[in-house]
Amino acid sequence: MWRRTGNPLRATAVATGAGRVLGWVLVGGGLYLFLFGALFSGSWLVILGWFLIAMATAEGGQAHVRELLKGVPVRQAMGHAPVTVPAFVTVAQFLAAPEYRYRHAAYPVVDDRQRPIGLVHVRTAADLPGSERNAPVTSVMTPVEDIPTPHPDDPLERVLSELDSSPAHRTLVVEDSRVAGVLTSSDVSRVTNWLASSCSWRNRAL
Repeated sequence: MWRRTGNPLRATAVATGAGRVLGWVLVGGGLYLFLFGALFSGSWLVILGWFLIAMATAEGGQAHVRELLKGVPVRQAMGHAPVTVPAFVTVAQFLAAPEYRYRHAAYPVVDDRQRPIGLVHVRTAADLPGSERNAPVTSVMTPVEDIPTPHPDDPLERVLSELDSSPAHRTLVVEDSRVAGVLTSSDVSRVTNWLASSCSWRNRAL
């Protein structure tokens, strides 16, 4: 369908619709078998049908999000000028410092040249026993190697899969070896909601 229409969103919409239809057929067939005594076979068909419907719906939603975000750079969604944590700061100092309180759930950790080396979560640091809090924040941070580090001008749609799979649920946006911003799933949702509302308003106006 993509090859015939040249439109990946249209192709995904068709595949999503077909997946839903097949899913409902399986659910209907499963209920039929269930009512006529084939409990095991009927139950499995219903489960497979619901799974297929859910997967098709999720894929359709993701395709719509990717289409909305096409052409939007990371810098338009990221949080700018993030507060960073020097690598030499201890866990106790990090938890006690007022600049890190009540603002964010995680902070970039930087070395003496302000280069990112990881991300420290407040909850992870707070879970450390008091007797071990004299250790540096580097001992509880997520290493930068495990975190996506897109450039501010990278397409936002291409970062989505990396953001979803990141154990930190964040990306460190890096420019000239410095942390230029932090991108979270909430940031992407905010931009997506704005774009969806804007498109809806334009469609009504037309």
